[in-house]
Amino acid sequence: MAPVRLAAALGAALLLSISTARPAGACSVCLAGDPLFSTHGTSAQQEGDFSLYVQGQGWRKESGVLPHGHEEEHEDEEGTERSSSQRLDLFLAWTPVDRLTLTLDVPYAWNEIEETLGGMSDTQRLDGLGDVSLSGSFVLWRDRPALPATWLEGRLFLKTPTGRTTRSTEGVVDPHLQTGTGSWDFGFGLAGVHRLTWGSLYTSVFYRENSEGGFGDLDYEYGDVVLWNAALEVPVGHALGRPGLAWLTAGAELNYRWADFDRADGERYEHSGGSILYATPLLRTRLPFGVRERPASLRLAVQLPLTSAWLNGRQEEKEVWSVGLLVPF
Repeated sequence: MAPVRLAAALGAALLLSISTARPAGACSVCLAGDPLFSTHGTSAQQEGDFSLYVQGQGWRKESGVLPHGHEEEHEDEEGTERSSSQRLDLFLAWTPVDRLTLTLDVPYAWNEIEETLGGMSDTQRLDGLGDVSLSGSFVLWRDRPALPATWLEGRLFLKTPTGRTTRSTEGVVDPHLQTGTGSWDFGFGLAGVHRLTWGSLYTSVFYRENSEGGFGDLDYEYGDVVLWNAALEVPVGHALGRPGLAWLTAGAELNYRWADFDRADGERYEHSGGSILYATPLLRTRLPFGVRERPASLRLAVQLPLTSAWLNGRQEEKEVWSVGLLVPF
């Protein structure tokens, strides 16, 4: 009966989040998923707690070429852009007062793009500091003050334009290659957690507004984004009655992203935006070390796209892998 109830709960959450989402979209640099859930299990911590989370991610994508000046001689041909990116994020989370958790995200990115057009291929690479962001999460309601089993969080998000956006390769400034967007972006959302005797359920919905960035002579604006996530985590040792497996937690997520078109010089970039749904298996392991008797943990996950057919134009997104180390203080 428990699996049936779980499926019904996740399905209802998906329908609710889609029906209440505002009609905005996503951008090429907005990854699906909820980083605050990945960082802490949830963003709620005890008053005075501090935690450090280091996460590495990698992903690949194929799409139509973004016009940026030298394609006129091949305007009747369909080019292909293949991108490969890796990113290392340092998350610092602090709960200064009860219910409020602040999280600073400092990313470093490695980007590579291979463009094929007119029978010729060209590969370009850039790396550097990405856009630093700050998130705030406030517990709006909980069923009890200490060790709550159910609670609801409100979320606020602000991204700063710290990543460089005007570096050129062969005289061309490509927005998709830059490590930042050059824009101030903001967002808000809700998240809910319910703990059961055998595991935990989690869901969140989030809206992000992206403004126009600065990319040399090109005015480029990434589309807005709506994210929905649902997750189940099960402590394996507790669920199976095997104390020897108390160090292991298994889980699964659904990560949904809905995207608006990007715009270059006021024109819509047709190979951007749309919807995609990922299925994400994950493992979390408790490590034999920590700080102040609070053990560190390692999280492994891979987002598997269920289909790219809902994306606009010609796009195909590949799997997204992530490895994260959490050290609570």
